[in-house]
Amino acid sequence: MNQALNKKKTILIPNRGVIALDIISSLKSIGLQTILFHSPDDALSLPVKLADKSYKFFSSRLQDSYLDMEAIVDKALALKVDYIHPGCGFLAEDPEFFRLCEQNNITVIGPGSQVVDLVRNKLKLRQMARELGIPVLEHSRLIKDAAEFEEAAGSFDHFPLIIKPLYGSGGRGIRVAEFKKEAQEQIDTLLRQEEIKKQGLFIEEYFPFAFHIEIPFFRDSEGNILFYPEIESSIQRRFQKLFQESPSPHVSDELRQSLYDYSRALIEKIGYIGLGYVEFILEKGKPLFFEINPTFQINSLIPEIHTIANIIKKQFAISTGELLHNVNGVEIIEPRYWVLLISLMAENPGNNFQPSSGTVSEFFHYATLKNVFKTDLYSGARVSPLYDPFIGKILAFSSSREHSIKDMKNFLENITIRGIKTNLTFLKHLLRSQSLEDGDTIIDFLNLKSDFSRRKKTREEILAATALFSAAFHIENQRKDYKAKLETMKQPGFIQRLFSGL
Repeated sequence: MNQALNKKKTILIPNRGVIALDIISSLKSIGLQTILFHSPDDALSLPVKLADKSYKFFSSRLQDSYLDMEAIVDKALALKVDYIHPGCGFLAEDPEFFRLCEQNNITVIGPGSQVVDLVRNKLKLRQMARELGIPVLEHSRLIKDAAEFEEAAGSFDHFPLIIKPLYGSGGRGIRVAEFKKEAQEQIDTLLRQEEIKKQGLFIEEYFPFAFHIEIPFFRDSEGNILFYPEIESSIQRRFQKLFQESPSPHVSDELRQSLYDYSRALIEKIGYIGLGYVEFILEKGKPLFFEINPTFQINSLIPEIHTIANIIKKQFAISTGELLHNVNGVEIIEPRYWVLLISLMAENPGNNFQPSSGTVSEFFHYATLKNVFKTDLYSGARVSPLYDPFIGKILAFSSSREHSIKDMKNFLENITIRGIKTNLTFLKHLLRSQSLEDGDTIIDFLNLKSDFSRRKKTREEILAATALFSAAFHIENQRKDYKAKLETMKQPGFIQRLFSGL
């Protein structure tokens, strides 16, 4: 028999950690040979142990490993691999990497270079959404120097503002400014970074009391669309998603249909094919579109629970030309359970969440039928200081939100990690928050609804601090233009946020 017919299809995975584990386990199960390209620092990692084959980059520096697109493509050509799965982060949203692979006839598991190029330009994408009649989060024009900020800031009548790089992803480079002077300082700092200065940044109004809603979807080459239940990802720290749930307690049936309608119009307009997430801010019940995330995400576990189907397998199938099975037009998946997902980080909450590294001396957990814990930890594993501190995703699901929260609390008590610092105790504290249990999961939750590191202030202490601040503020600004500051002080929760650390 022809040996070529028996040859296994191969896939190169230039990624690490839990993401690499997800890809390896999913694609091995459908007969692909998995080849991991990893840094020397990750040589003893669990993905290296579980991949069919593994090869090391020359160096552990990001620029010489997971961000070195030429080295990745050269290795793919040398090994004659059939596919590359970039995972998420690193090069997964870089259109230049997609183009380089396409030029060398290598299929990348993702939506393609043209779509990746379009969706990463947040201002261009929002303009397209606006032309379709989709409500959009208001923003400034592109800013590349301090003078342009002065003009752009004039269109915003109050603070706080959020500052974002044009091509940013994963929360990198995002800043919040309470005052105009602070915004100017933040922008000056960001524009000193060569990449951001070249690409530019923009500002938009910050809604601390809003909610962050994502609509996961697949779209195939014939235009069929599969929508999953929405995911709320409002509780974040440093713009990294910390607590996610599906469905959202803040989305009505009518609003949910609007989110699907807006998402469909936009992804059809740009010819999107593959897996993606359309993201909205929900402010006072009104959805405001702000971006599309074109990569496989850590929260893929959530739609998997709703459908009992592997997202990476489906992503691979759609990216290689298959159609959505039993979908003719648009199909909307109904929530099967109430699903919660939290992120385990190698961070020290007692030291301002500084990353923690070292060797895991002990690791143990006990799961039930309604819990999932995906991690690359094991007793003896080494956690590197060079990379993102994300080390695991923990999921619980049940028939109701109340029961899911209870199951998650119980599950966290069954996890033991020693040898490194993690945010496990912090997560336990988070799950005990009355505001979280009440569903008051706003974007600025950790500042406005909970205080995990300091003693809670009494109302009298807050009022006393407010009086002192007001007096000092008046004296300092009696001859200045302080309209922006006064407007900021009118924002709900501003004083509590300002004095939470007294």
